[in-house]
Amino acid sequence: MKMNNIIKKTALAITLTGLFSITASAQDQGKSEATIVMSYSKNADLSKTATAIIKVKNKDGKFVAAKNAKVNFYLMHDKQEQLLKSANTDNTGLAVIVLQKDMPLDDSLSFTIVAKVENDPLYENASEQMHYKDANLSIKLNPADTGRVVIAKVTQTGKDGKEIAIKGTEVKFYVKRLFGNMPAAEEYAVSTEDNGEASFIIPKNIPGDLEGKVTVVAKIEDNDKFGNVEGNADTKWGKPLATIKDPFPRELWSPYAPLPLVITISTLFGGVWFTYFFLFYQLVKIKKDTAKA
Repeated sequence: MKMNNIIKKTALAITLTGLFSITASAQDQGKSEATIVMSYSKNADLSKTATAIIKVKNKDGKFVAAKNAKVNFYLMHDKQEQLLKSANTDNTGLAVIVLQKDMPLDDSLSFTIVAKVENDPLYENASEQMHYKDANLSIKLNPADTGRVVIAKVTQTGKDGKEIAIKGTEVKFYVKRLFGNMPAAEEYAVSTEDNGEASFIIPKNIPGDLEGKVTVVAKIEDNDKFGNVEGNADTKWGKPLATIKDPFPRELWSPYAPLPLVITISTLFGGVWFTYFFLFYQLVKIKKDTAKA
C-alpha cells in the first residue's frame, strides 16, 4: 500500500508540473520579445548614471519602444547580484537611474551593472549587462593663455589610491550651447599621450556671451572600457557678442514709429478733437444765451 501511495503522489506531482509548464508556456507565448541596450555616463559634476533602452517586437515583427516597462538594475559584486534600483521606461523606452559615486570595483578595477526585465505581464524576460572601468577626466586651462590651449587628462584611480594615466583614449572637444554641445572645430578629437593628456587649441572665432565667456566640454564617448565620461571648464576665450545700440529703432516695422509720423497723426487727431470741443462749447453757449433771452 505504501508503495502504491508513493507512486500515486509521484504521478500527481508530475502531472501538476506538466500543467504548470504548459500554462507558463501559454502565458509566455502571449508576451512580446524584449531587447535591452545599456549605457553608462560619468558627468562633469562626477554624478554617474546608468541607462537602459527597452525595445519590444510588435505584431509586424518590428522592434518599437517599450512603454512603462519595469527595469531592475543590479550590481554584480563578488559574483552576486545586488539590486540597486528599479525604474520604469518612458515613452521612448528609456529607463535611467543615478548610481552611487563610489562603485565597488573588482580586481580589474571595473564594475558590472545588469539590467533586467522580469516577470512583466506584457514583455518576455530579458537581461543585459555592461562592464566598465571608472575613469576620471579633468580639464586644465589658463584663462590668460593667448594660445587658448585646453588640456584634458584621463586617469584611473589605482588600488593604492594613486592616479594612473591612461594612454590612447580618444577625447572630443566641444563648446556648450543652449541646446547642446557644438564641436569646437572641424577636427575636434584628440587621443591621450603617455601622460594621459590630450591637448586642443580653441579657435579664435568661437562666439561667446557679452563678455566672451564660453564653456569648453571634453568628452569620452561610447568607449568600450570607460563608457561616457565628461568634464568642462569656463573661460573667456570666446568672441564677445556684439551689443545692439538701439534694438528698437523708430521704423515702420518696429514698436516705435518714426517721429514725423507720430507728429502728423497726433496733429490730425488733435485737430479733430479740438473741432469737437469747439462745437460743444458753442452749443452750450447758444443754449445759455437762449435761456437768458
